[in-house]
Amino acid sequence: MGQHANDTSHGRLSRRLLMQRLAAAGFASPVIASITSSEGLAEVAGSSAPDDSAADLTGPHPIHDTPLDDAFLTPNDRFFARSAGRAPDIAPDTYRLSIGGLVDSPLELTLDDLRSREQVTHTAFLECSGNGLPSSHVQPRTGAIGNAAWTGTPLAAILAEAGVQDGAVQVATQGADLPASRRGLPLRKALAPDTILAWRMNGEDLPAAHGGPVRLLVPGWGGIASTKWLIGIDATDRVLAKDRDHHRCTVQPDHRLHPVRELPVKSVIVVPAAGDTVRAGEQAIMGYAWSGYGRIARVAVSSDGGDTWGEAEIVERAGRHAWVRFVARWDARPGRARLLARATDEMMLTQPCPGPWHARGYYANAVLEVPVTVTA
Repeated sequence: MGQHANDTSHGRLSRRLLMQRLAAAGFASPVIASITSSEGLAEVAGSSAPDDSAADLTGPHPIHDTPLDDAFLTPNDRFFARSAGRAPDIAPDTYRLSIGGLVDSPLELTLDDLRSREQVTHTAFLECSGNGLPSSHVQPRTGAIGNAAWTGTPLAAILAEAGVQDGAVQVATQGADLPASRRGLPLRKALAPDTILAWRMNGEDLPAAHGGPVRLLVPGWGGIASTKWLIGIDATDRVLAKDRDHHRCTVQPDHRLHPVRELPVKSVIVVPAAGDTVRAGEQAIMGYAWSGYGRIARVAVSSDGGDTWGEAEIVERAGRHAWVRFVARWDARPGRARLLARATDEMMLTQPCPGPWHARGYYANAVLEVPVTVTA
């Protein structure tokens, strides 16, 4: 279960407990108030989305960015959406999931069948592989990510029930939106304990805009792996041809194609936002950090464009593949400030500054500059 100590339901830290942690870390009361007040954080939402209102996810091709603000768990109606095809209308009582291919006992499961099996909940981020595609390293849009508590059935248990045969190397997953929505997942990852068939999101039935009634969730991997509107899973003895060609990236200088899998370590500052004006004196820098390779170990913050760095306090974390909230004290002095955050994960992978070039824009994880004006 992807949970953490002292949290409320679905992995969200209460405002009161967050205030206690900030106080214990030595933050002054005005700074704590600026972090935890809805009014103070409302200004930040526009930095990563067109507006901070709830998204209209009812259209045929829902496209929406997450407004990055104080929500450790991203509300379902504010969670980012990317869809290549039309969102299908699947009634929960007619839903069917077929398990076939190289298996001993093919299965056809209803939603109730899945719910009757083992249930787990993991708090994890989900991110588009192209999130943060920059035209420069100054504030590209970074809202194609969200953090949620996902409940579902372990895929490994369903595959064990079907009996995957020797020689299978991957599973091919089929979405209901397009015939082309067929993706391959290596068998080892399909059998990982946190790869699940998700049918609840933040304690609610999985919304259709986010793949409901059932989607695949592959924590830490590019969002393309987490097939939405999942209707079929086939064990195969070969890699799908399209997986050899699509959602791969070219990295200089070798120019070889690499599959998009684990997402790199990344961070984003959300308070203050780029272009904000703040008063001189003690201020707070708050943001989120995450990595597809494991837990965030530390976050460093700079207020002078990277000339000097200090450690931020990680004040909220959940599962291994959930993002963390970090906060750092900042003695703001009048003039222009260039704020940076740089995260390091448990594998000792660190954000580059600047980042490597990638064809197609995948894996963008360079340290981003947040310019702020400080008034006396």
